[in-house]
Amino acid sequence: MATATLCKLEQRKINVHEAIRLRQIARAAKRPMPAFTCTECARPVRPHKGGGHTPAHFEHLHRNRNCSLSHKAAHQKPAAAKHASSIDTAELARLTAGGDDYIRTKDGEVKGLALRLDLNEGAPEVVVVGKGPRIERRAKLLLDTPYAVPTYVKRGTNAWEYLGEYRAIAYREDRSTIEQYRGERRAEDVAGILFLESDEALSVTVRGGGFADPQTRWEIELAAIQYVTRELERKGFIVEDRQRENRGYDLLARRGQEELFYEVKGTDAIAPRFFISRNERNFSKRNQNWRLAVVTSARANPTLLVLTAAEMEARFTFDCLAWECTAA
Repeated sequence: MATATLCKLEQRKINVHEAIRLRQIARAAKRPMPAFTCTECARPVRPHKGGGHTPAHFEHLHRNRNCSLSHKAAHQKPAAAKHASSIDTAELARLTAGGDDYIRTKDGEVKGLALRLDLNEGAPEVVVVGKGPRIERRAKLLLDTPYAVPTYVKRGTNAWEYLGEYRAIAYREDRSTIEQYRGERRAEDVAGILFLESDEALSVTVRGGGFADPQTRWEIELAAIQYVTRELERKGFIVEDRQRENRGYDLLARRGQEELFYEVKGTDAIAPRFFISRNERNFSKRNQNWRLAVVTSARANPTLLVLTAAEMEARFTFDCLAWECTAA
């Protein structure tokens, strides 16, 4: 597995998160992508956001066997389980009903996903769907599939890594979403964007200690979302609810060429207090159009506070209430 978290850009070293930010800026401005190169072999690389159990890193556009920072084909374990961590192409075909599409189907059912990171740099959470009746039908079939399916990404010649089971939670065909997530694919070659989530996605619930019960929290969140939506619409924005898509924000607000991403937090208290997930905070750092919308006294006398990511970081203290624990 690749381990590169630094690259070179114009003779200086930058980390993968800075590279992702620069790429997004270039994409939004419709400028050429920055020329990122490997710190060891100087060959072109691209930043990858990571996914599953893989953190953000750089990947070579073409695998270099002589570079220690390039992906190497992983060796299959002798006694492979049903879904080994790394398998060859033949075993992948056996486990996912064969076929050459990345959405593997049999008898009208989706059996698995086989994703290439050069075509889907945000995989497995984001999948770019190309044009064509067959693949578009399969994308919508995946969206209609109520269960998660085994998902693999290509790590080298004849080597596929198992990331877990993922389900589709949304499929967007609008121009703005395609432009945001198409990567290096041409917009005219993209039919839509699939959004997936892991079957093992974490859900942390805080109980006691003065925190509201689930029903009360739901009522507060609903009141906050409705209030922010009304305020944005009053200002001339067209608002889309994206809560279920786990993108790092709740509402997409558009007004002419302006586009803002609102993460909404609600409380019945008069002082702002809220929880923010790792995904939400990471998105706020990557996108300058992200906004935090805090609604205090949400169900009685709502008051709205809107902050940029920088203003949020300066104004609030972030304390850990839970930790994700993995085996060493």
